[in-house]
Amino acid sequence: MGAPRVSVFVPVYNRAHVLRETLDSVLAQTFGDFELLVVDDGSTDGSPEVARAVGDPRVRLEVHARNRGIPATRNHGLDLARGEYLAVVDSDDVSHPQRLALQVAWLDAHPQVAALGSWALRTDASGRRVEAPLLRPTEPRVLAGRMLFASCFKSPTVMARTAVLREHRYREELVLASDIDVWARVSAHHALANLPRFLVRYRAGGVSHQSDAPRRAMRRIIAESLLGELGVAFDERDVDGHVQLRNLRGFHPDRDYLDWCEGWLARLLDANAHSRRYPEPEFRRAAAERALLLQLRACASGLAGHALLPLTRSAARVAGGAGGYARLGLGALAGYAHALPGLRAR
Repeated sequence: MGAPRVSVFVPVYNRAHVLRETLDSVLAQTFGDFELLVVDDGSTDGSPEVARAVGDPRVRLEVHARNRGIPATRNHGLDLARGEYLAVVDSDDVSHPQRLALQVAWLDAHPQVAALGSWALRTDASGRRVEAPLLRPTEPRVLAGRMLFASCFKSPTVMARTAVLREHRYREELVLASDIDVWARVSAHHALANLPRFLVRYRAGGVSHQSDAPRRAMRRIIAESLLGELGVAFDERDVDGHVQLRNLRGFHPDRDYLDWCEGWLARLLDANAHSRRYPEPEFRRAAAERALLLQLRACASGLAGHALLPLTRSAARVAGGAGGYARLGLGALAGYAHALPGLRAR
């Protein structure tokens, strides 16, 4: 029996209460040439038994005797995968029945692209009520231009060329945020894209949504690496400020931060003009997006007088990509219309 086209990789740790729904959504795919690789990372709640009970020959179960952590488990999955493509599925998410078919067809037609994500629908912890759509840019140059400022993939929506992921692998010292790091490193050498369809329903919560000191420390490591590649001079304050710029949710900037950020973005643009690390004008537009979001938060925090003029300038720069934003909005409406009822709210 030959190797499957796709290895669907499900890393698991204590998800017995939701794992069966996740596995059933994979086994119900319209595309059938896949293996379902489940790697249990030392669960104590009976998750391996849930996987064994499925009884489908496409399921391959590997069980760690002890918990090794997220990046080590992901690398183990890479080593075990037999497929040309590797589709990442989180153990508490649900995949659209056409997910594999659509992503395989798209990657087959675009051999220059190393990995393809998609849009997703965020639900509450029960997985039943949709709270928000998760959109990501779709065009490779736009993704590449934004990589320094924001995560452009939702990891459990991604299908990648297995050989490319094996070349880069997950950094096991980054116990948190290793997915952000690996896609940033892959993007330095390969094109990435997102399919404008809602192909995954993912649950809110979990470690990926925590904001704590260890996660911030890991993000600092990633930021230092990216800034070093860009060729910009920076100190510890710049790294801390840049990590904050990438993660604006719930942030209330003060005047000092606004002043620092205006100078910092100018330095980044100047560095990119010399190194040409990121494509233009996409990089300049991504910087303007970050500035616009920050300045809107400043206005909401009572600093309108300090942020209004920079806000106007940022809006003007972002407006240069109005066509792309319009396509994103229209695509979201069309994508939601095509999402099957089983992937929307239930």
